[in-house]
Amino acid sequence: MNAGLFFQVLVNGLMSGGMYALIASGFTLILGVMQIFNFAQGQFYMLGAFTTFAVTSSLGLPYPIAVLAALLAMGILGMLFHFAIIQWVMPYGFFHSLLVTISFATIVGQSSLLTFGYKEGVVPAVVPGTLTIGEIMFNRGKLVVIAGAIVVMVILYFFMKTKMGTAMQAAAENREVAGLQGINSKQIFWVTMAVGCALCGAAGGFIVPVLGASVTMGTKVFIKAMLVVMIGGMGSMSGALIAAFLVGIIESFAFHFVGELNLLVIFGFMGLLMFFRPGGLLGKPLPIPGE
Repeated sequence: MNAGLFFQVLVNGLMSGGMYALIASGFTLILGVMQIFNFAQGQFYMLGAFTTFAVTSSLGLPYPIAVLAALLAMGILGMLFHFAIIQWVMPYGFFHSLLVTISFATIVGQSSLLTFGYKEGVVPAVVPGTLTIGEIMFNRGKLVVIAGAIVVMVILYFFMKTKMGTAMQAAAENREVAGLQGINSKQIFWVTMAVGCALCGAAGGFIVPVLGASVTMGTKVFIKAMLVVMIGGMGSMSGALIAAFLVGIIESFAFHFVGELNLLVIFGFMGLLMFFRPGGLLGKPLPIPGE
């Protein structure tokens, strides 16, 4: 492997890691604050991709506006999902909420298949061509995806420093104590669901010009996002971000050497890590939420 190929594989890994980071961050946020395993995260990612495709192809609007539309649309859909379904099943415990998100993900997946079929939605490259540094060539489109993911994560970081973000962190630490401090848990919950789903929408919007939009993309990426959460540590946002890029890089290099068996390499890495650190990189072993 020469230097050019090494950096190309590395960029592929960073691009995948950026997507995993956004999806896993949303998943971790919802899990930490609401104690819900949202199995529909991957479907919000898929819908975000198709929203971006629809806005650019049907409405003819610029790509940045399409990504923003995907982010807002998935945030609103997540909020409606909470008000229409989640808030009514949360009092019944963890497993009821789990089954509801699985059911919702299945309905969305099948409805999308009937609507879009197996055709892929393709958005023209935002920044076509390659960037050449010496003998090393970088795909400009992939660099845009990495940059976009980093920008959103920086915005998320500063959002978590605001009054609302601090309240969400307090609710994640101890919901009862946060309530005694005057934090409105009902408001925190719908904001959390909206932010968590909006992150998936942004991820879907970023990836469309590179990989396109397909109805199966949500399921594939959600499996990787779950691995990221487990490797990073349940409930640890920092752990999820580190693990996301780590998994993306391992996946990219493993695919170069062993092809489709790259998932086995990731599982092997996770198994080895769990043996020495059962709680993940920055987390700790947790009981089942709600118990």
